[in-house]
Amino acid sequence: MKRFLETKLFNLLSCSANGKEIDRIELSIAYDDFVRQLFLFCQEEQNIILLCFTINYTAAEIKELSMRLEIKNDNSLLEIRLLLAKLLNILDSTFRVVQFRLDNPDSFPLNTEDSFESDVYLANDVDMIDIMELICGLFYSHAVRNKVGNPVNFSELTRVFEKGMNFKFADIYKKRDDVFKRKATKLTEFLNELIVAIKIESKNRGYL
Repeated sequence: MKRFLETKLFNLLSCSANGKEIDRIELSIAYDDFVRQLFLFCQEEQNIILLCFTINYTAAEIKELSMRLEIKNDNSLLEIRLLLAKLLNILDSTFRVVQFRLDNPDSFPLNTEDSFESDVYLANDVDMIDIMELICGLFYSHAVRNKVGNPVNFSELTRVFEKGMNFKFADIYKKRDDVFKRKATKLTEFLNELIVAIKIESKNRGYL
């Protein structure tokens, strides 16, 4: 239920409510990412009860932030308050769509065409930041394309890994930033381990 409270947008809004200055461009990007994640969640999640609770839980937390900013009565925070109002409108509209879907299940049949269930899981000693390191390598090298030949969106590529390996990033953009923030000696630590593993196997097969 807390998936949207762990997004970059909610983190930035919380910082603003606590009196910290935030970058407006970063906020705008985070807003677009939030809306995209909300759309994908509603599109892919088949559990209507989970959808309802998650949306309402998120709306309640957004309302709390809005009330905290209203108490401050600071005109410099007007843009943030307007953004919070937009978010609440989006969440309210989204909830009404989900509610309609709950009341009219025949109008929204389960997506059986996308019922792929993977039997692949991450090993216990592999951290999700390792997988994000791999995703970043593929994404920023433009090594993966969609069916029309264009580079895939970062969120789409991440979703392939999540679905294929049965795990979920709390916030894909925060995890991506975690990769970039690592020390230079650890920046490509997992990729280096993969190189070593391939070399060892090649040597075991007598090619090196």
